[in-house]
Amino acid sequence: MNDRNRTRWAGLMTVGAIFIAALTAMRPPQQPASWALEAKPTVTIGTDDSDPAAILEAIVFATRLPDGSILIGDQGDFVLKVFAPNGTLRKSFARKGGGPGEVRFLGRMFRCGDSVYTYDIQEGHRMSVFTLEGRYVRTFRFHTPPGQRVPYNSACNPSGRFVHIGWGANNEIKAGLHRSVVPVWLSAADSGAPRMIDSVPGSERWGTVRENRLVGTRPLPLGKQPVVGIGRSRAYVGSGDRFQVRVFDLSGDPQEPLQRSEAPAAVSREDIRDEIERVVASAGEARRAAVERSYGEITLPSTLPAYTALVVDADDHVWIRPFPRGASATVRWSVFAPTGKLVAGVAVPKHLEVHEIGRDYLLGRFLDPEEGIPQVRQYRLTRR
Repeated sequence: MNDRNRTRWAGLMTVGAIFIAALTAMRPPQQPASWALEAKPTVTIGTDDSDPAAILEAIVFATRLPDGSILIGDQGDFVLKVFAPNGTLRKSFARKGGGPGEVRFLGRMFRCGDSVYTYDIQEGHRMSVFTLEGRYVRTFRFHTPPGQRVPYNSACNPSGRFVHIGWGANNEIKAGLHRSVVPVWLSAADSGAPRMIDSVPGSERWGTVRENRLVGTRPLPLGKQPVVGIGRSRAYVGSGDRFQVRVFDLSGDPQEPLQRSEAPAAVSREDIRDEIERVVASAGEARRAAVERSYGEITLPSTLPAYTALVVDADDHVWIRPFPRGASATVRWSVFAPTGKLVAGVAVPKHLEVHEIGRDYLLGRFLDPEEGIPQVRQYRLTRR
């Protein structure tokens, strides 16, 4: 090939490369997959009142055990109950009380690998550790950063590593709307020193005044609440202000965030009505007048939270739930790979509070405002 032909060939190759690059740029971005839940749950627990011991009073958390049975944390006389795969009660343990292996008031429950942790609010914020078979192991209390009495929210991974987010400072509590910047820290499942990794806007709260006196503070209805999660190698924290979740490795170093470009949605009358119905379903119909009166006394936010829940699944995918709204019976969760890529969307029942996501199932607390009966439901999951 002479020099003239070689030059012409090089020019054609350059034009071709530019053309291919232009076509690639014009190609629409690949859409995430649509994973699916079966319409009907495979297991439902809490609707059979023939066995008084199996009745659930206030469901805190549920997890599936290796044999397919389901362990439920409940604020009843025995706070831990194991149900067979067909939904029948097998055994109860962790009796209500203050002794070793007892729990006076179950505030939270965690499944961390082969251990279950109960968080007892009325026993000095005590953590009790049990095996999956129900054997009591030990007790400890988390050591917190300066100025923090206890964590506001926590999550754990299979290795027993925890991520926590704190409360606001007591001197920042005031009448009406208030919000503090709060710490985020990592810890082991013991009383060891915490590792501070971040600080974020905390819970939006409302201070209630009676007879010119501040009598309490509560999460602001429809307000932004922080979320945390932790996988095998990453910890996640978000404030709910926009669709972005901060990511850290377990040494505390920041990584690329999980995010979507979505503008905040305005609060509608329908959103307020739906939220009141959800609260009444949990509190009981007898509390309806009090709930509606309290909402009338509160200055509600103008925009909704960008998300309301974060769950890390068995494959370390991060599931993020937008605020549920409208007449749809489902809400579409976004699923991110550990690399940060958006990989799937999943339509999940609107009234399901998701506790655990396995390879082929999704488990949580279900409370339909029209029925008002708290249940634990398990759904079959298909990853496409």
